[in-house]
Amino acid sequence: MTLRYCLLMLLASAQVYAEDGPQTVVVNGQTDVEASRDFVAGKLIISRKTLEESGQQNVGDALRREPAITIGKDGRLGLLGLTGYTQILVDGRESLTDPYAMDLVQVEKIEIIKSATASTGPFGVAGTINIIRRKIDRKAMTLLRAGGSTSAGYGSANATLMSNQLPSSLPISYNFMLIANSRTTPNAEQYQQTQSLGTAAPTPQFHGESSGVSRVETVLASSEIAWAVNPEHKLSFKPAATYMGVHSHGVEQRLWGDGDTLSAERQHRDRTTIIELPLGWDWKISPDSSLSLQGRFSRMQPTTTIRRMDNWSVEGDHLRQQVRDLDVTNRFLDLTFKTAFTGGHDFSAGMKLAKIDNDADYTDLIDGLPDLSQAVLGTSTHARTERRQFFVQDDWRVNKSLSLSAGMSTEQRIHELDEGTVHNRPRFSIWSPSAHVAYKVGGDSKRQLRASVARTFQAPDTGQLFLHPTINPLAPCYDRSLCGANTLDTADSAGNPKLLPERSLGVNLSYAHGLGASSEAKIEFYTRDITHKTGTELALENVAWATVPRYVMRPANLGDATLRGVNLEGRLAARDVWKEAPNLDLQGSVGYAHSALRDLPGPDNRLEGQLPWRAKLGAGYALADLPLKLNLDANWLPGDWFRNNLTQRTYQSNRFTLNAGANWKVGATQRLIFNIDNLLARDSHSINEYYGANQTLRRYTNNDAYARFSVRLEMNL
Repeated sequence: MTLRYCLLMLLASAQVYAEDGPQTVVVNGQTDVEASRDFVAGKLIISRKTLEESGQQNVGDALRREPAITIGKDGRLGLLGLTGYTQILVDGRESLTDPYAMDLVQVEKIEIIKSATASTGPFGVAGTINIIRRKIDRKAMTLLRAGGSTSAGYGSANATLMSNQLPSSLPISYNFMLIANSRTTPNAEQYQQTQSLGTAAPTPQFHGESSGVSRVETVLASSEIAWAVNPEHKLSFKPAATYMGVHSHGVEQRLWGDGDTLSAERQHRDRTTIIELPLGWDWKISPDSSLSLQGRFSRMQPTTTIRRMDNWSVEGDHLRQQVRDLDVTNRFLDLTFKTAFTGGHDFSAGMKLAKIDNDADYTDLIDGLPDLSQAVLGTSTHARTERRQFFVQDDWRVNKSLSLSAGMSTEQRIHELDEGTVHNRPRFSIWSPSAHVAYKVGGDSKRQLRASVARTFQAPDTGQLFLHPTINPLAPCYDRSLCGANTLDTADSAGNPKLLPERSLGVNLSYAHGLGASSEAKIEFYTRDITHKTGTELALENVAWATVPRYVMRPANLGDATLRGVNLEGRLAARDVWKEAPNLDLQGSVGYAHSALRDLPGPDNRLEGQLPWRAKLGAGYALADLPLKLNLDANWLPGDWFRNNLTQRTYQSNRFTLNAGANWKVGATQRLIFNIDNLLARDSHSINEYYGANQTLRRYTNNDAYARFSVRLEMNL
C-alpha cells in the first residue's frame, strides 16, 4: 500500500471533539503587530502561532497571505515586487535547500525587513526574509502531521514526525525530526508562432502543444542536541540529512506550415543528497554581552539525467542523453558578538567566512555516441569560491520617541573557475553602509515614522559565470560535429565570467498607524537606483561549439535602472474596534510602482516582475459556535509588457488567484485542515516577440491552470 493511501486511512480514523475557538495570536504577551513595532528598521514578525493558525504546510504557502509579500506571475515570492532581488535566509544564513519549501513545524518565526541592515549583510536590494528555525522546547512532546492533496487527478502526500526530549538526569536536551513529502504537478501549454518580414503582415510558422507531469519527493531527517555546560556556555550540534528527487516526463508535438513535424518525448531526473554538520557555541559573557560561534560543514551531490527522444519528419529519429554530476562542499564559519552600552546602545559585530568547492562532470550523448559540440570546453568544470564578510551595527534608543540605527557591512568574494583549458578569476569587493531612523509620534509606539537608506548589492552566482553552453534542443547538432545555425527563438544559453554585481541605493519612508493590538495601517514610499543592472543579452555570436554564428542568450550588465513605488498595507481585527464584533480578521495591500531601464528603449523597459500595480486581500473568520476558522485570500496582478533586452520583449496576461481554507480543531490535541489553492484555475496567456534583421517573430502561448485540494491532520501525542 502506498504512503498516500496510508495517510488517507489515518485521516479517516480521526475522532471528532469540540473545543473553544481560536484565540488572539500573541508573542511573549504581544501580538505580531505589537512585536513588530520594537524594531528601528521596521522589521515585521510572523510568530509560530500565527504560522500554525494559517493552516498552511510550508513557509511559502504561509507567506502568500502576508500583505508585505508580493507574488509574481511565475508564482515566486518577494518584497516590493522584486522577487529576484529578495534575500532569503535561514537563521541569518544562506540555505542549501529551498527555504520556501520548509515545513512549518521547523519554524519558530519569520522576520521580514524591506530595507537592509549590516547584520543581514550587503545583499537583498528589495529586503530580506529571515526564517528562524524552531529551537528545542523546554518540554517533552511528540508531534505528528500527515496530509494528502490532489490536482487534476494527480495525488500528493506528506508526513511529519517531531519528537522533543529532555532527559531529567543530564544537562542535555535533544529533538528529532523526520519529514517526507511527495508532490505531483501537471502542466500543459498550447502555442503558435508567426513571422513578419519587414512591414508585411504576419504569416503562421508553426503551432504545437506540450504536456507533462512532475513529481518532487523530499525526505529530511534532522536532530538537535543541546548541552548546557554551565549557565554561561552552551554547545549545540544539529546534523541533518536530506534527499530530494525530481522526476518529470512529458511529450511535445509541433507542426510547421510546410508540413514538417516534430514529436518529442522527454524525461528529466534530479537526485540530490545533502549532509549538514553544524556545530555551535554560545557564550553568555555577562548579562548584557554574548558571543556566538557557528561552524557548518556540508556536502551536496546533485545528479541530473535528461533523456530526449526526437522524431523529426526531416531529420529522422534521434536520442539525446545528458548527465550532470555535481559535488559541492561547503565550509562556513560565523562569529557574532553582541553587547549593550549605557545610553541605550545595542552594539553587534561579526564576520562570516565561507569556502565553497563545486566540481561538475558532463556526459552528452547523441544516439549513444559522444556529442562533440558539448565537449569543446571540456567535460568537467571546477569552481572555488571564497567569501569574507564583516559587519558592525549600533542600535541607539535616544529617548522615548527617537531611535537610530547605523551600520556597515562589507564582503570580498573571489571565484576560481576552470573549464577545460579556460581559466577565469572573477572577484569583487563591496561596502554597504545603512542607516535607519524611527520616530514615535508623541511617544506613542502605535504611530511611527520610519526612514531607511542603504547601499545593497546583487551578486552573480557561480552558474551565471560559467561559459559551458546549453544547446537548444530545437536547434540540435545531430551529426556529432560542431553545430550549424539556429534562430532567434531557438537560442543557446551560456554564462558570462565578466558579469559584475548589481549595486543599488535604496530609500524607504513609511508611516504606521496602530488601531489596536492586532490592527494597523501603513503607507510606505520606496526608491531604488540600480547600476550594472543584470539582465539577458540575446545576440548572434561566433562560438566554440559551432561552425557558423549562433544566437546565444547570456546574462549581461544592461546599464542603470530606477524604481519608484508606494505601498498601502492594512490589518484589521474587528474586535480591536468593536468588542462585540464577530471574530473576523482582514488584511491586504495595494501597491503602485514605476521602473525603467535607462539603456533600453521604451515604453516597456521596466524591471522584470515589477508591475505597475498589484493588490492582495485576505480574511479569516472564526465561528462562534464551532472550533472552526475559515480563511480566504486573493491576489490581483495586471497584464503587462516588459522588454527583456534589445531583441526581445514579453507580454504576460493578468492574473487573479483565489485560495480558501478551513482550520478545524477536532480535539484538544488534534486539528484537521482543508485547503483549496487556485480555486478559479484561470489559464494564463503570454506573447514573446523576437526582433531580428528585417523580421519579427511572435509566439502566442496558453498555459493551463489547475486547482489543488488538500487535507491534513495534525496530532500532538
